[in-house]
Amino acid sequence: MKREQQYITRTNIAMIAIIGIVISLTINIALNKSSNEQVEAISQSPTEWIPTIEELEYMDMLYRVDANTKSDIDSIRILIDQIIKKLE
Repeated sequence: MKREQQYITRTNIAMIAIIGIVISLTINIALNKSSNEQVEAISQSPTEWIPTIEELEYMDMLYRVDANTKSDIDSIRILIDQIIKKLE
């Protein structure tokens, strides 16, 4: 009996919360629609990115790290294959 009352109470609270959320969203949408402010978009021409020396060095370093990581992964795969062959 007590669990049933708790269930009903929780259900009522959930329904009230959902109704409150729906009402607040409805009011928010209504208030935003009533203020029709025109926002003018300013178009900008895209500028070409020219990397600096530091950025080029950083990109080169990242490329080397990526190449080293790929090499390490390949060597680990070879070792794993060798171990699997020995276990068979």
